[in-house]
Amino acid sequence: MILKKYIAAAMLMYAAGAHAQDHTATDAAVNRFQTLFNADKGGDIFGMLSDRIKKLLPEDKTIETMSQMHKQYGDFKEYTFLKEEQGLSYYNAGFAGGTLTLVTSLDKEQKLETFRFLPAQAANPSEKSDFDYRGGKGHLYGSFSIPDGDKPVPVVLIIAGSGPTDRNGNQEGTVKANTYKLIADSLKKAGIASLRYDKRGTGESAAALRDESAMRFGDIVDDAAGIIAELKQDKRFSSVIVLGHSEGSLVGMMAAAKEPVAAYISVAGLANSADKILVRQIAAQSEELSLRAAFLLDSIKNGKQITDPGDELSTLFRPSVQPYLKSWINIDPQNEIKRLNIPVLIVQGTTDIQVSEGEAITLQEAYPRASLKIIKGMNHVLKSAPEDRTRNIATYSIPDLPLAPGLVPTLTGFIKTIK
Repeated sequence: MILKKYIAAAMLMYAAGAHAQDHTATDAAVNRFQTLFNADKGGDIFGMLSDRIKKLLPEDKTIETMSQMHKQYGDFKEYTFLKEEQGLSYYNAGFAGGTLTLVTSLDKEQKLETFRFLPAQAANPSEKSDFDYRGGKGHLYGSFSIPDGDKPVPVVLIIAGSGPTDRNGNQEGTVKANTYKLIADSLKKAGIASLRYDKRGTGESAAALRDESAMRFGDIVDDAAGIIAELKQDKRFSSVIVLGHSEGSLVGMMAAAKEPVAAYISVAGLANSADKILVRQIAAQSEELSLRAAFLLDSIKNGKQITDPGDELSTLFRPSVQPYLKSWINIDPQNEIKRLNIPVLIVQGTTDIQVSEGEAITLQEAYPRASLKIIKGMNHVLKSAPEDRTRNIATYSIPDLPLAPGLVPTLTGFIKTIK
C-alpha cells in the first residue's frame, strides 16, 4: 500500500458485537451524527457512543478524531442505506471530499456500539462470491477461478496485501490495479485453479471485523490456515499452493507452516519486521515523520501504549490498532520461513517502490532451498513500471494494464513442478 493513501482511506472508529435491528433506529443515529459532525461538535458525538467505545476513545480523542476527519473529508453531505448484514447496518456516506461506507449498530440503550468508516462499497458487490468460509469469527467471502474439466487440478490460494486490499488487489478510491484477478485469470488459462478472498474487515467480508481493538495478526493467519484446510478437503483440487503478496506473504508463510501445503510463493514479501518497512515508507514522504514513527513503533513493540502520536500519525497509531501493530511488528519473517519444509518460490520486482530487492534476497538467504526470481521493471502491483515514483504510482490505477512480462511464466512454471 501507499501509506499516505491508506491513512486517507482508512478513517476508522471502533466496532463491537451487534444485535439484529430495524435500520430505522440507525438511520436516526446517522442523521444525528451528520448534524453534529457538520457543526464540529465532537463532544456531542462522544455522547452518542456506548460505554465500551468511550473507554477506548476518550472525549478529547473523539473531538480530535472528528476534527481531523472534517478537515480531510469536509461536510457530511448525504447518506443512503445499503444493506443489513450480521446485525450491522451499512450506509453509503457522501462527504464533500469523497465517499465512504459507514458501518454501524446500536446497543440496547440506542448508543453507537459499532461505528466505523471503510472505503466505499457498492450495495451489490460486482464480484460474485462462490466461496464462503465460516470456520472463523464471521464469514469470509471469495471467488474461485477453476479451469474446465473433471480432472483434479492444483489450486492456488491468493492472499492479499496490507490495508483495505480486496480479493482483486484493489483499494477503493486509491488502488485499481486488478492484480489478483489478473493472476487468477492467467492461472486458469494455464490449467491451474485459484481462490482469492476478502480478508476480514475488507470488501464483502467487512462484517467479520467486529472489534478492531481485539484484532491480532494471528487472526488473519488463522483465517488463511482454515481456508487451506477446506481446500485440502475439496476433491476438485490435486494440491494446494499458497501465494502471498506483500503483507500476505507473511500471512501465507505462517499459515502454510500451521496447515501444511504442497508449496509456497512469496511475491513482494518482507524479510524484515514490518516496523522497519513502515518507517521506510513514511520516510519517502517525510523524514521528520519517519523519525517520529520509528520512536512510536519501538514503544509499541516494547508494550507501551501511545496516547498522543501527533496529528499526522494519529490514524495509523490510533489506540484500537496498536495491539494489532504490536502483534505484527514482533514477527520476524526470516524465522518464520525456516519453519517450512516445502518447495518455495520468492518473486520480486526491480521497480517496486514499497519493497526492495534486498528483502527478497534476504528472505532467500534465510531459506536457501527457495528459488529466487527477480523480474526487471516490475513494481509492487506487479505491473511494468519505471523507477520514477509518480509514473510508477500511476500504474496502480490502470486495471487493464497487463501483469509484468515474466511473472505468469514464473508462477506457472513453478506450480507445474509441484507434485
